[in-house]
Amino acid sequence: MKAVVVYESHWGNTAAVARAIASGLGDATPVLATDEATDSVLADADLIVAGAPVMAFRLPTDSMRERIAENPQAPKKADLAHPSMREWLDHIPAAKGQSAAFETRLPWSPGGATGAIERGLQTAGYRRVSKGRKFFVTGIYGPLRDGEIERARVWGSQLARALRATTRVAGTP
Repeated sequence: MKAVVVYESHWGNTAAVARAIASGLGDATPVLATDEATDSVLADADLIVAGAPVMAFRLPTDSMRERIAENPQAPKKADLAHPSMREWLDHIPAAKGQSAAFETRLPWSPGGATGAIERGLQTAGYRRVSKGRKFFVTGIYGPLRDGEIERARVWGSQLARALRATTRVAGTP
């Protein structure tokens, strides 16, 4: 079983959740920013777990990313060196693996990012193995709420078990 965790992160919260999910999936699971998750890396993946933050109640757009680039209220400059999750989803190769989506968000925020991520992965041929997960931050820039890293690690373990069960059912070793 080969899993890959792909993320878009601006202030490090989503990246931290991605690393925790990968830890739950297994030590050899790569955790990649969108520009690192190339076609060759994804080619033999059985599972792609993709995540991004929620901004303005949805998956960030390019115009949202432009606005946060110059935000003087942010505690540090946003990491915008990597393509957005939207852009990455528009260019992933067709495949027949499985997928799961996650988001980081404020607890009270309506809307979300997992639906758009799931649709993008499904369009490329990936089947959803788990309902998307929400991981919570305490403020616009974070930090993550206490316990979220452990929740992410547990979810990664659950995804690994679900993938193993699915491959056994399909008759694959």
